[in-house]
Amino acid sequence: MSISDQLIYECGKETERSKTNGKVLLRLLKMMKGGFFLYLASIIAMSLSMSGFNIIIAFLLKNIIQMAQSGSYQGLLSMVLINIAQGLGALLIYAISFYTYTIQAKKGCANLQKAMLNKAMRMPFYYYENTHSGDFMSKLMYDCGRTEDVYGSRFRRILMPCLMVLFYLVPMFYLSWQVTACLVGVSIITFIINGLFINPMKKVSKELSDSHMSLTERLTNILSGIELVKIFNLDKKLVDQYVEDNERFKKGQKRMNMLSAGLESLNECFNLLSSLVFIAISIFFVSLGITTLDKLAAIYLMYGSMSWNFLQIGIYIPSMANCLINGQKVLDFIDSKEEPERYAKVGKAAGDGFIEMEHVDFSYEEGLPVLKDFNLHIEKGSIVALKGESGKGKSTIAKIMLGFYPIQKGNITIDGKAFSEMPLSVIRNMIGYVPQEPYLYDVSIAENIGYGKPGATSEEIYEAAKAANAHDFIIKQEKGYETKAGERGNRLSGGEKQRIAIARAILKNAPILILDEATSALDNESERLVNEALERLMAGRTIIMIAHRQSTLKRADVIVEI
Repeated sequence: MSISDQLIYECGKETERSKTNGKVLLRLLKMMKGGFFLYLASIIAMSLSMSGFNIIIAFLLKNIIQMAQSGSYQGLLSMVLINIAQGLGALLIYAISFYTYTIQAKKGCANLQKAMLNKAMRMPFYYYENTHSGDFMSKLMYDCGRTEDVYGSRFRRILMPCLMVLFYLVPMFYLSWQVTACLVGVSIITFIINGLFINPMKKVSKELSDSHMSLTERLTNILSGIELVKIFNLDKKLVDQYVEDNERFKKGQKRMNMLSAGLESLNECFNLLSSLVFIAISIFFVSLGITTLDKLAAIYLMYGSMSWNFLQIGIYIPSMANCLINGQKVLDFIDSKEEPERYAKVGKAAGDGFIEMEHVDFSYEEGLPVLKDFNLHIEKGSIVALKGESGKGKSTIAKIMLGFYPIQKGNITIDGKAFSEMPLSVIRNMIGYVPQEPYLYDVSIAENIGYGKPGATSEEIYEAAKAANAHDFIIKQEKGYETKAGERGNRLSGGEKQRIAIARAILKNAPILILDEATSALDNESERLVNEALERLMAGRTIIMIAHRQSTLKRADVIVEI
């Protein structure tokens, strides 16, 4: 099992109660796997070393004041040197711990991204047909990015202050439990007031996430359809829509900033008040003879840091809650239903053809059947053409054969084996596919062809290109086979893209070939070259052609009207 698989399945499954902040945080921390213990240990070590350094300074000040009051400075130098050595040791521990923490936090972020991308590869085809690409991009870039803040800072900025407050309280109570108890009471009131900001900030955070998703979708639409934007002069309309969504996002950011500013101002006010409270309490307890000035000086140094850390807890709990809203969206995606390894059996195989579709029912939406009691019998090595009006289900048959959708009723067999008996990966390895509009990645032409057979040699790629009538135009490119195809292959013509797709299918060398109107959008010369390549590709294979042109239909042994 790969690391990404483990991350997905070992972080725990969603339950009705897992939407609480604690459950979301626990699942996210589980994704750090063994690194979590180093991550946690480094936070504890940072907390101990930083608070320890301040405690050392506080007791040094206490001892100096005691010496000043007694008038004897014997042993002062050695005491100072010892304290300096202890302080340097604490700083060294902090530096090593911070380095370890940073490394593990980065690994946690990387694990989250791996799990997201791995999950994306496991999603069924219909998820991408029914979900805007901007939705996933927003999850990956915005929600995942905000969730990574849990590892990068938010968890540390809550846990570390909590630990440091505890570390400070021990010597503070030792010096004067009465003064310390009063100061803790003031800090608790501040903490409770900070908690009132959690729900409003969570609500705004969710609105921001939804607004960002809408913005991403708008931008993706503009960039993907830039040709239509230019032709139909849609730039003003689409930009206005983007600006409108951007305004909503900006208003959400404004509300978030107002809440954050209000929280920050309130905490600064409490910070000032806590100093005044400390002075009042000190005067009161010193007048009663309950404590002394040297102890109060030490407590004051530690209380300043303790109070600041208490405020940090109050500030970052709402901030953590915001990140966990995004984390919930990430986990919802990870919990989404995956494409199964194989489809469940829905009927009994009875035919004896190489490919059989028997009494197949299929619909994209309930109550709107695309195929009803459909039957198809294909002998091995034969060429079958599917003919019919648009929307009758020709391309749907191709998608079903490729395992992109499960059928609701009936049975499909290949070479005597039912779909339910074969993993989808095996089925897809048996089928080559040449669509009407082939997709090319913005990588080299050689790499685009090589996707047909992972690990293919350069010689195999060249031979496939020659068989597809693609070699001659490829070597005329500026960098030959290393020329980039451009996004979606936009640097190449339709016929050139089609021949690269055919070369890819030749390299795959699958026994079954599906041609989805592979020459319908080409000019005469391109069609001639593509047809020559297809003749070579079709030799010795079982062919399913989706076609309208009479010239294409003449090749078929059997024509099936859909």
